[in-house]
Amino acid sequence: MTKEERRKPEIINGSRRQRIATGSGRSIAEVNRLVKQFGEMQKMMKRMGGMTTGKKGKRKMSSMAGLGGLGAAGLPGQGGGFGDALGGGAPGGGFPGFPPSR
Repeated sequence: MTKEERRKPEIINGSRRQRIATGSGRSIAEVNRLVKQFGEMQKMMKRMGGMTTGKKGKRKMSSMAGLGGLGAAGLPGQGGGFGDALGGGAPGGGFPGFPPSR
């Protein structure tokens, strides 16, 4: 991916997705899924950024306050790791839910 594509993923059209998929050894469907997940995370992070209280820039996590002693992922006995909530991390790195690269 070019620097511009990483900054603005909305410019990635079909031919660019095909080029990215070929260059990375992945299918176009996997590239589409990754771009979609990235967009969803961007939206979530923007919503989280609006949760400041205005008091020394601390974040108000009222939605997380009700979790009590549960792990960070909100699952009892799971250690709070996000890899657990996403079905386990990929061995050796990578993206959860994607097959290992070739």
